Amino acid sequence: MPFSSELDWRFAEWAVKDGPGQNAIDRLLAIPGVRFRGAGEIRLSYNNIRSLLKKVDSIPDRTGEWQTKELFFHGEPDEKFTIRFRSPLEAIKSLFADPALEKHRVYTPKKVFTDEMKKSRIFSEMHTAKWWHALQALLPAGATVAPVIVATDKTQLTQFSGGKSAYPVYLTIGNLSKAVRRKPSQNACILIAYLSVDKLNRAKMTELEHRSRVQHIFHEAMRIVLEPLKKAGKDGVEMTCSNGDIRCVFPILTCYVADYPEQCLVTCTKYGTCPKCQCPADSLGDPKAAPERTRQWTEKIINDAKVSDSPREFHKECMSHDVAGGVYTPFWQDFPYTDIHKCITPDALPFGVGLRQFKHGISKLSQISGSEQKNMAKILLGCLSGLMAPTGIKAVRALLDFIYLSQYSSHNQETLAYMRDALKDFHKYKHYFVNIKCREHLNLPKLHSLNHYIDSIELFGTTDNYNTEMFERLHIDFAKHGWRATNQRDEFPQMIRWLSRQEKLSYFNALTKQPSNFTHPTTSQCTRFRFYLRKYLNSIREPRLPNQTLQSATLPFSQLDVYNMFRFRPVPLNDDEEEYDIVKAIPRSKSIPDGCFDTAVVMTSKEAESHGLKGKWLEVVITQDLI
Repeated sequence: MPFSSELDWRFAEWAVKDGPGQNAIDRLLAIPGVRFRGAGEIRLSYNNIRSLLKKVDSIPDRTGEWQTKELFFHGEPDEKFTIRFRSPLEAIKSLFADPALEKHRVYTPKKVFTDEMKKSRIFSEMHTAKWWHALQALLPAGATVAPVIVATDKTQLTQFSGGKSAYPVYLTIGNLSKAVRRKPSQNACILIAYLSVDKLNRAKMTELEHRSRVQHIFHEAMRIVLEPLKKAGKDGVEMTCSNGDIRCVFPILTCYVADYPEQCLVTCTKYGTCPKCQCPADSLGDPKAAPERTRQWTEKIINDAKVSDSPREFHKECMSHDVAGGVYTPFWQDFPYTDIHKCITPDALPFGVGLRQFKHGISKLSQISGSEQKNMAKILLGCLSGLMAPTGIKAVRALLDFIYLSQYSSHNQETLAYMRDALKDFHKYKHYFVNIKCREHLNLPKLHSLNHYIDSIELFGTTDNYNTEMFERLHIDFAKHGWRATNQRDEFPQMIRWLSRQEKLSYFNALTKQPSNFTHPTTSQCTRFRFYLRKYLNSIREPRLPNQTLQSATLPFSQLDVYNMFRFRPVPLNDDEEEYDIVKAIPRSKSIPDGCFDTAVVMTSKEAESHGLKGKWLEVVITQDLI
């Protein structure tokens, strides 16, 4: 226990999380009476910020230790690209072991329906969708799936041109409810890496070489970061849950959350085409479904192109099939049960309540934020009414209907049908914008992605399970606040140290809310336990009391030990090895609301027959020698 009292702990928590600065803390601790009370009684166990931070650093790491690795191209050892990362397995273990998340975790998939006939299925949380059920059937009995959700998003740390940037990698799991994953304060999303933001020397490099190297650096870095998931996904790994259960967990890369340019980078897709299907760039505006991209399809194209004589020929061959030609070995190549193209999820479309008045219109806006896009969508149809032909109004209305429907936190077959109808109406009337020469075509990847929303909802649940906005909020805590806590020189080691201390404080705070000593129960939850105990004792002792006096008879003891289970050896029916069986009588508790009471058939007489059996729950286990 690093802290001597609650005051000692609370002061340290305030100093690290909200303190005015290290020098100010030193001056505060030097004030007479702050550290000591009268008669020399110590109030705080540290005398300066250095000793305070040393105590914080002594708290065990919640999610594993950070590592650093430098990448470089052959022949150019001086040009290095630094990645900082920690094991994703340790991050997943910490999410299973966090007591604050216990009531928000699920371990098995469920099918939920709107009616007793089970005709209309509900899709909401990830465990209610189709993907988890399909995978569970492929794993050994008793296996627990951990749907791994990964997000990457490069962000600016400073606003001015040429400023600092960071490239964080976030991880969470679909076992946690989406409401918890969306709250940074719940610590349900973990930063597992900072990818390299070092710039390439483009002095002697063509544009093609530069793009290829950017792709190569990204995939090599992600391969290093996520490598532990490959073996764990194939063989499973034991993880201890916060309730003490030990589960064989299979962490499977399930969803990859990113914006469109990064989706192309991750899936090795040619920019301007769809990362989920083989639709050509000049047909993206068509509602007709195209064949899906699959991991095997992409790998075959890359492998066939490897026979090329030069990187330029390799790139040309890949691009002819709408596959980016900068990567020979994608990072996701050997991941079990993972198809990276299915992992790419649609982003939540703008939505919100309330109205905003744009006094100067929207045409002159630059760097439009997500909040501004939401406000535009809410007033757009009203602004266009009377200014646009009915065909255009119908197209806009259908698109807005689709946007609002896609925001539902729960879908069923009926609401998904509404989305299909809205998308069908949009494609029916969208030609209006081409006819008035608003655009030459509508072959836009973002517009085409609407065709994949329904499939993703059925596979992984509603869009609020994996929208980019959920992870963009984490930039404030994990990147920008961390950067401001540094001296802005060699900032990443300082940012990691700052983040590690924040996590340790959150972990220690969660431990302080858990009782250190559990009180042992002093009463049994078995109904009429005393009466049946008297009845049993009366049956084995002489002289026996009349049944009329049993209710008021005094027991010969005031307390006795009870057990949750006992092991016995059944009579073997063959010559196999002896087997043991366990009978449980676990009382109801907060972690097991219904308890666990096995049914037993007890022979009460040697003359008992095999018919006329009466089943009973075993509610209390005691030993003969105690009575």
